[in-house]
Amino acid sequence: MAEARVEAVSDDLKALSQDTRKMAREAQETFMQKNGELSAKCAEFFNSAIAAAKEVPAVAVAKTKEVAVSTDDYVHHNPWRAVTLSAGVGLLLGLLFAKR
Repeated sequence: MAEARVEAVSDDLKALSQDTRKMAREAQETFMQKNGELSAKCAEFFNSAIAAAKEVPAVAVAKTKEVAVSTDDYVHHNPWRAVTLSAGVGLLLGLLFAKR
């Protein structure tokens, strides 16, 4: 009877060992799959960040041109206002830098 119990415990331990190995393999496969997915997402994010960074100079140039055109239009439509504003800004900057 004791021998049967020892054999049953031994069988249970073997089954437990096999189940543990199977679970470890499944966990490793899941980890490798998730790791691949995460790697792909990181590469996609990095590529989109590079693409967005490449667009920044073009956007900056376009915005600068828009500001230049609107400033030119304003100066042509309001020449005295532009002269007065420029003189005022120049005077303020002169006063600020003269105190230093």
